[in-house]
Amino acid sequence: MTFRKHLFSPEQALVRVSLLVALLLLLIWIVSLFPDLMLAFIIAGLSAFVVSPVVSFLEIKAGLRRIPAIALTFMVIVAVQIITLVKAVPYLLLRLGEIQDRFKNFPFDQKLAEATKGIETALPFVSSASVAQTIHSLIGKFAESASSSLQDSLGTVMTLMIVPFITYFILADGKRAYTSLVERVPNRYFEMTLNVVDKIKRHLVKYLKGWIFDSMIVGLLSIAGLVILGVNYAVVIGIVAGIANLVPYLGPIVAATLAILVSLTQVGNFSMVGPILIMTLLIRLTDDFVVQPLCFAKTIDMHPLTVLLLLIIGHELLGVGGMLLAIPLATIIKVSAVESYWGLKHYRITA
Repeated sequence: MTFRKHLFSPEQALVRVSLLVALLLLLIWIVSLFPDLMLAFIIAGLSAFVVSPVVSFLEIKAGLRRIPAIALTFMVIVAVQIITLVKAVPYLLLRLGEIQDRFKNFPFDQKLAEATKGIETALPFVSSASVAQTIHSLIGKFAESASSSLQDSLGTVMTLMIVPFITYFILADGKRAYTSLVERVPNRYFEMTLNVVDKIKRHLVKYLKGWIFDSMIVGLLSIAGLVILGVNYAVVIGIVAGIANLVPYLGPIVAATLAILVSLTQVGNFSMVGPILIMTLLIRLTDDFVVQPLCFAKTIDMHPLTVLLLLIIGHELLGVGGMLLAIPLATIIKVSAVESYWGLKHYRITA
C-alpha cells in the first residue's frame, strides 16, 4: 500500500470549507428549533470548561476521584450562589418594590399635561394634546415590548435551570465522549480537527469572560452616572442594569427606564429625563467604542457593525435567546472555517 502526502490547493480547500460551513449551518438550523435548549447546552459547555481546571486540581492535588471532585466543586459554587442570593435578592426586591409603590402614587397624567403645556408655550406650533398622545403611545408600546421581552426571558431562565445538570454530565462523561468522538475522525484530518476544536473552545471561553466583564462595566458606569445625577437607588438600578446587559444592549435601556421612573417621583417633574437620556447615550457609546472592543476585539475578531447585525438577526429569528446565541454560533462557524481552510492548505494530509 502506498501513501501520498499533499497540500490542498486554495480552490480545493475553499470547496471543502464551504461544505463544512454548509453542514454547520444545517446542524444549527436543526437545533435552532429548540433555541432555549441549545442555549442551555452552550452555557453548560462553557461552564464545564471553566470549572474543569478546579475539578482536575482536586483530582491531582487532593487525590479525589472525579465524581467526588465534581460534587465538591458544585457544593462550593452552590454555597456561594445561595449566600449571594440570600443577601442580594431580598435587598433588590425590596428596593424595586419601593420604586413601584412610589410611582403608583405619582400623578403621571397631571405632570405630563403640565410638561406638554410648557412645551406648547415655548413652541406655539406644537400641540400639547398631540405631544401627550404621542408620549402615551410610546409608553404603551414600550410597556408591551418590555412585557414581551420579559416573558421571553423568563422562559429562557426556566430552561437554563437545567444547565447545572448538563454541566455535571459534561464534567463526568465529557472527556470520555470527546475522546470517543475524536477517535472516529479519519487519521488524515486528526491533527487539524484537534486544532479547530481547541481554537473554538478558547474563543468561546474568552467570549464568556468578556460578556460577563462587559455587563459588570455597564453596571458600574450606570451606578456612577446616576450618583453624579443624584438619582435615588443608584446602586440598585446599576445592579439591575448590569444583570440586564447579559442580554446584549439591554442594560442601559433598563437603567434609563428605572432611573426616569425614580426621578419622576423624586423631583416631581420631567426635568431629569433629559440628563438621564444623555447619560444613557454616553454609557452606550462608551460600551460600544471602548468597553466592548477591549472585551471582545481579540476574542471574536468581528467588526462592531457585524456584531450588531448578528444580534438583530438573532432577535428576529429567536427572540432574546437568539441574541444570546448569535455571537457564539457565529464564532463557531468563523473559527471552523478559518482554521479548517488554513489546515487544509498547510497540514500534510495523508491520503
